[in-house]
Amino acid sequence: MKSQFTKQRAKKFLSYYRPHRNIFIMDMFFAALSAASVLLFPLVSGYMTREVLAQWNEGTFQKLMSAAAVLVLLTLLKMISNIIYAYFGHAMGAKMEESMRRELFEHYESLSFGFHARNSTGKLMTVLSNDLTNMTEFFHHAPEDLLMTVIKFIGAFIIMLSINIPLTLIVFAALPLLGIAAYYTDKRFEKTLLENKTHLSELNEYLEDTLSGIRTVKAFGQEEKHLECFQEKNRLYTVSKCLFYKLEATFYESVEAYPQFLSMLVVIFGSLFIARGTLNAAILVTFLLYAGSLSEPIRTMLNFMRLYEEGKAGFIRFMDMIEIKPMVTERENAVSLENPAGNIRFEQVSFHYEDSTENILENVSFEIKSGQTVAFVGASGIGKTTVASLVSRFYDVTGGTVTIDETDIRDLSLHSLRSCIGIVQQEVYIFNGTIRDNIRYGQKEATEEEIMNAAKLANIHDFILSLENRYDSLVGTRGIMLSGGQRQRISIARLFLKNPRILIMDEATSALDYENEEIIQQSIDKLKQDRTSILIAHRLSTIKNADRIFVLSDKYIAEQGTHEELLALNGEYARLYLH
Repeated sequence: MKSQFTKQRAKKFLSYYRPHRNIFIMDMFFAALSAASVLLFPLVSGYMTREVLAQWNEGTFQKLMSAAAVLVLLTLLKMISNIIYAYFGHAMGAKMEESMRRELFEHYESLSFGFHARNSTGKLMTVLSNDLTNMTEFFHHAPEDLLMTVIKFIGAFIIMLSINIPLTLIVFAALPLLGIAAYYTDKRFEKTLLENKTHLSELNEYLEDTLSGIRTVKAFGQEEKHLECFQEKNRLYTVSKCLFYKLEATFYESVEAYPQFLSMLVVIFGSLFIARGTLNAAILVTFLLYAGSLSEPIRTMLNFMRLYEEGKAGFIRFMDMIEIKPMVTERENAVSLENPAGNIRFEQVSFHYEDSTENILENVSFEIKSGQTVAFVGASGIGKTTVASLVSRFYDVTGGTVTIDETDIRDLSLHSLRSCIGIVQQEVYIFNGTIRDNIRYGQKEATEEEIMNAAKLANIHDFILSLENRYDSLVGTRGIMLSGGQRQRISIARLFLKNPRILIMDEATSALDYENEEIIQQSIDKLKQDRTSILIAHRLSTIKNADRIFVLSDKYIAEQGTHEELLALNGEYARLYLH
């Protein structure tokens, strides 16, 4: 079940310790050693007190010096143990976080386009960074805190019982009250922390969306509106944090006073026992030291509770993401598409998105032969881009079959399928880095000569040479330092390097001015040579020379033929072309 810490998820959580069990064992050993040294400290201190309060004799000084030496050794032992378990524990937590971050990133990449359309980058980054960081602290500190608390409480209970049973029972009889308060506070912590993380995720989503579109924000003068929206989300996040801090302060400060309450019990009842002659002052001092020492495991327990709730909330959100199943998966017996010819066939294909039952395409059939150039036209939202997405298997058909070279694309490995397909889109994504890096994205092993040749074919080489750093010039985030036409030509250079058998051009020039469109159209014409090409365009003038044009209308192919044949029909295509 979503958003819960189930038994199955608990097993998954514990599995991250398995590769680091040697470090974990060492970490726990030194944590236990540190806790043991804390337990022994009051015992030795009590021994020293008894020696001082008892009659002084020739051997007393020697005993005190020996006890002092033991205290120094215990202090050193605790310090060294703390250093060792703190370092190795944090290192273990960081390595576990690294594994989880890699797993989550890999999972993000495996998820279908529909998932990424529904979830913003800001939300995904919040889980990948903030939630995993919280889990690192929990992975490290929680086992140590739990072990040390158990050792200190049980050890103190046993030692104190051996000294005075009635006083021990009085002291520990008050502890269930702390447990009850902790239990009910923990439930409120869990709810508050999940709300806090949800508000943080929404805040990051809005921040990422606004900064990504900052040019549009400024162009329309909407800074004030976005600031107001951001302030509201920021306020909700702050309110949730303040509520958590209120709970934390109320509970923690109440618990912080608990050791003083225990010391008070020891003093009151210890004084009564002394008055009755059943206890002496030295024993009372030892008990006071142990009552004071219980403050450390109580603080440790509080830290454990905080880390537990933060870590659990983060892990729940992590697992909510990890347990999302990709809509497009590779079959176990998937075959590789070797030396593709590029024949494409749609057979009675229907498709609707995951969150809808209404078909975008319905019983669509057509065939594209190897080397042909075909075009899909129609009104916006009619399904043209959907056709391209189905060929690339960004989505799976909900009915019918798509084949390449007579093989159902669902039987092909995703890598081999997408390796033979190149896509030129209207919105080109340029990665932060150099021009060389972005062109080489089409073929990681490309030589310098191959990169330059691809740039020449894409008509971008001369521009690159005009830059101060040429191919090493930085392009900025999303290629912000380049014009739309330059970004488009770099994306085409990528495809020249990739050398795909099937080419899909999804309104590649619709957002460009006439001059850039002419230059890029020349590059596309070179790229189309000897390839199966699918053109999707609003500007019908760019597809007049296609071997075949398919007109989509209301889920179906309403018309098909050459430009001249469709004009002669005087139907939907003629209407679109003439208007």
